Amino acid sequence: MKIRPLRVQDAAAFRTFVERLSPASRYERFQYVVKEMSSELLRLLLVADPRSHVALAAFEGDEVVGEARYVRAGDGADFAIAVADGHRRKGLARRMLDNLLRAARRQGVRRIEGEVLASNDAMLQFVTRAGFSLHDHEDARLVRVELELRPARPYSRTADSARFSIGAGFG
Repeated sequence: MKIRPLRVQDAAAFRTFVERLSPASRYERFQYVVKEMSSELLRLLLVADPRSHVALAAFEGDEVVGEARYVRAGDGADFAIAVADGHRRKGLARRMLDNLLRAARRQGVRRIEGEVLASNDAMLQFVTRAGFSLHDHEDARLVRVELELRPARPYSRTADSARFSIGAGFG
């Protein structure tokens, strides 16, 4: 399974992914009824400015089987994640979330948050295991979830050189 950024060229595969989600899964992802992907919604989800909107997809061959994204707002970002019904409980959501969090840290995002339906027990358990905190939301149908991010450590050529020297017997 390959995880990579979604591109405009993935429109047909992404549309198929969303439309193959069960009605309950689509509702949990979008928090409203989505019967089919409009061209406008598809464009909104695929045309992303990588500085503020990171959209990743998990591919099995040419088929999209998962989606994870964040949209930046200041030093924080709202996130969403969805996995095809037949690919759940296999660690895919965690792999996609890890990729998403790495991208967020590289971009200096300090907090990832989202709104989860209070009835979506699987997602609430998932984010709790991933270290998110849960908070009341003004809309009783929702739970606000939040994860504080540590900034990515800057790459240090000196540290890598020292590790190489020690490992090679030069230190």
